[in-house]
Amino acid sequence: MYHLIKKDLLVQKKSFILSILLILFFSLYLFKMGPAGLSLSVFAVTYMLTLGASAIEEKNNSDKMLISLPIRKSSIVLSKYLSVFVFAAYVILLNLIIHVLVDLIKLPLNPISFTTGGILGSVIAPVLFCSISLPLIFKLGYLKSKMINLILFFTIVFGGTTLIDKIYKEKPELGNFLLNSSSTELTLVVLLLSFLIFTFSYFLSLHFYKKREF
Repeated sequence: MYHLIKKDLLVQKKSFILSILLILFFSLYLFKMGPAGLSLSVFAVTYMLTLGASAIEEKNNSDKMLISLPIRKSSIVLSKYLSVFVFAAYVILLNLIIHVLVDLIKLPLNPISFTTGGILGSVIAPVLFCSISLPLIFKLGYLKSKMINLILFFTIVFGGTTLIDKIYKEKPELGNFLLNSSSTELTLVVLLLSFLIFTFSYFLSLHFYKKREF
């Protein structure tokens, strides 16, 4: 399992360089959105890295090689799902480093703010998205599902940005409550729902992968 996740990291060296530039851009551009900026930043970069790993695998026919090795298909599928958390943690960590450095050096910049709600959203957003996109990839392959996932991505990013801006302008108290709420009950409900969706998605992907013909 560890080596499968490590593989997804190592095959994307160029993508990680791009991801650093994107994180810097998002960190300094999305600060106006408050904690939601962190969620969008993590979502966008995690999306790029998660789907990027599948794209490289398909391009190099690595998926065909993997199924010929003595590796359980459940391990292959699970590694993709766990990679989502690894990528999300990487983006959150880089955003935090930028935030701390700007604060320590006293640069005239406004990095993305960190709150409990923002961090929670940063994990949930890519988890829910990948719960939709990964089953498509395991069923159709990356190329055949690419257009669907791109439409889904841009709909969520631009639609989400527009919705958040509208909430902040028309009902700022609601936006602040949702993004800064420390309610234990709300947190537990959101985490439970996300976990159930993620788990269902995993078993759906595993079912598709076992049935898929290469």
